[in-house]
Amino acid sequence: MKRLVICGSPRAAGRSRALAEAVGETYALVGDAVNHVNLSDVRIAPCTGCERCAVSERTPGIDDLYCIIADDMMTVRELMNASDELTVVCPVYFSGAPSQFKAFLDRLQPYYYSSKWRAAKKRPAHLFVVGEGGDPHGFAPLVGEVRSALSVAGFRLDAVHDWVGRVEADGSLAGFDRLREQPEALLAEGSAPASDYLFIEPDGIRPAGAFSACKASHTQAAACVSVRPLDDAAAQEADCG
Repeated sequence: MKRLVICGSPRAAGRSRALAEAVGETYALVGDAVNHVNLSDVRIAPCTGCERCAVSERTPGIDDLYCIIADDMMTVRELMNASDELTVVCPVYFSGAPSQFKAFLDRLQPYYYSSKWRAAKKRPAHLFVVGEGGDPHGFAPLVGEVRSALSVAGFRLDAVHDWVGRVEADGSLAGFDRLREQPEALLAEGSAPASDYLFIEPDGIRPAGAFSACKASHTQAAACVSVRPLDDAAAQEADCG
């Protein structure tokens, strides 16, 4: 199996990088081919919203994933396209993604306009969330951003792995030794279905902009997150990107 591990931290040495390297080593121990992308080491500019990618598919002689920005994103896309499975390790910043990782997600926009990739069979993806801990607001927005962006790029976010508070500042990983040679156990550790983090109403998926409709109180805001599994139709709608 070809696996790609993307570390979304802006820091070259930190909690996320330590966990990403440990996860990659675990995959490699069972014979999987593993590539790493550390966003702290590559140059990915923010999307400018020029919409040049929107017309690339119907422009002769231009790749259907064309982007006018010349940086390292093309190389990252090639690694993604060649992978059987994707693992993302990312810190949570104020419930969401750090700006460098959000820039990467936004630069997946060419996939949205590619009929080939939107129709492609979805490959599995995993999200490992890292943080020091102590934020009472959780990280559901981060999960939503990752799930939406990856869905148009040919991936299906299967599980979210909560490692908040489990990676020390020096990179030591609490309880990782027992998982080091067991990818199955690693992927089960702290795992929850990605659908647990969808914003939904009691009778279905929330409409666009629904998060802003949550009331100010903590009790009412907490009601925006449900752990009920979605039925097949709802899951398909949620994965449309």
